Amino acid sequence: MKKAINRGIPYLILALLIFAMAAGLDGYMSIKIMRIVDHALDGNMGLFKKEAIEGFILAGILLPLYLLTSITRGLYINRSLVKSKIYYIESLFKKNINEFQEENNAKYLSALTNDMNNVEQKYLVGIYETGASFISFLVSFIVMASVSPLVLFIGIGISALSALLTMILGKPLQRHERQRSDLFEGYTSYIKEVLGAFQIIKANNLNDKVKKDFFKKSKDIQYKGYIIDKISTYISALQQFIMMMSIFLIFMISVYMAIKGSITAGAVILIVNNMEGMFFPLMNLTDIFPKIISVKSLFEKMDHSLKNHDDYEETLDLDDFKHSIDFKNVSFSYDDNEVLQNIDISIKKGEKYLIVGPSGGGKSTLLKLLRKYFNPTKGEILIDGKNLRDVKKESYFKNISNVEQQVFLFEDTVRNNITLYKDYSDEEINLAIERAGLSDFVKGLPNGLDTMIYDNGKNISGGERSRIAIARGLLANAKIIFLDEAFASLDSKVAQEIEKTLLSLEGVTVVNVSHVIFKETKDKYNKVFIVKNKAVV
Repeated sequence: MKKAINRGIPYLILALLIFAMAAGLDGYMSIKIMRIVDHALDGNMGLFKKEAIEGFILAGILLPLYLLTSITRGLYINRSLVKSKIYYIESLFKKNINEFQEENNAKYLSALTNDMNNVEQKYLVGIYETGASFISFLVSFIVMASVSPLVLFIGIGISALSALLTMILGKPLQRHERQRSDLFEGYTSYIKEVLGAFQIIKANNLNDKVKKDFFKKSKDIQYKGYIIDKISTYISALQQFIMMMSIFLIFMISVYMAIKGSITAGAVILIVNNMEGMFFPLMNLTDIFPKIISVKSLFEKMDHSLKNHDDYEETLDLDDFKHSIDFKNVSFSYDDNEVLQNIDISIKKGEKYLIVGPSGGGKSTLLKLLRKYFNPTKGEILIDGKNLRDVKKESYFKNISNVEQQVFLFEDTVRNNITLYKDYSDEEINLAIERAGLSDFVKGLPNGLDTMIYDNGKNISGGERSRIAIARGLLANAKIIFLDEAFASLDSKVAQEIEKTLLSLEGVTVVNVSHVIFKETKDKYNKVFIVKNKAVV
């Protein structure tokens, strides 16, 4: 994550350069004010007017510089955050499908919302504020050193002491931030679950249980936030106390030096103004550092969530499917639970296969192996003589099309849900629609293919959702089509028509996992595989 965020460093450098110009000019304004006061007390009106006019000009220049400082700061934070989010999404889609499915999606939702918000507020803002505080401190240091080195070093000593105290007090923040991140992850998962089970909760009168659980999870998060705020408040209060006492002490020393004639009255004003310029950056740093450090644990957590446990390097490309997919003594286990044992089957190009079997018998696992979602525990799967494990996923996926039982639809037009945002001619789209039995459905829509689908297809029927998924597979012109209970939501007449269409596709390999079997089409398959008792018959 940090590498992605570091891509915004050029913008950070630009923002700090603009800030340095503004801070330097502001420091020079302090010197101007000192001179104006001293000339006024000396009665030198000529020099007083000259310095005053120059001061007004400098103040006019400061305004656009301050505006530019704000703009460049926002640009740095915006670009860095966008780059880090893009990196996270890109890395997330490099996850192995089986490993992603094993995890709770709430982990990723929490990372992209709550954790990213912490990265912005505590890390990106913190890094900028650290640079800006250092520049402010340096400018005040130079300005004060030009007037009274003694007062300067007294101020530095007091500032260093306060910084040490607040750094020590800030250490617990890291632990609490990590705990709150974990709580948010659980909270996000719970909200997702509750919204997904809305109908079940209402129908079974589970409202009270949901309220009770929601109250507890919300209370835990808010209490953890209260602890973090309380620690931050203690640190801030200590900072304010030390700063006010230090400024008062430095003021008294400066006044005493002015009475003795060591410095002028204007110098007293300059010292007091710039003591704030020194104290505030140091106090700011002691507040920022614990927050920056606390984000370190979030980076580690986010990076860990993106890692694949199986990091086997795939080296082969598959340009085309020409001959067959062969299982050679393949076994597969979920941990210690063996599902398939010593499987030897062959899927030949252009042939059609029906996979049936009892629930839990292993037919879905067989399909996942064919889809390269899993790799065999033992044995090997060869595609045109190449070990499927060595074939790059992206290369393999270009040759296959998946039609799932649980169809996902984007909140977009019917056209985009069928084409999946790829370019096809109207003739190709219309042919896929006809073959999938969608023609009457599309004709009945108010805006045809440009009609919007909402909330994963809640404004269309389950059968129409399935046919859209089948149209996707037909339109992709894939060499291999895998169907997973694709006809479960269709009436038998429509399902048989679509099945006949799929079985008539020349040169296309079709593998259909289904518990829906039609006598009229069963004999059109080249082979029927029965998966049960860990074997394929």
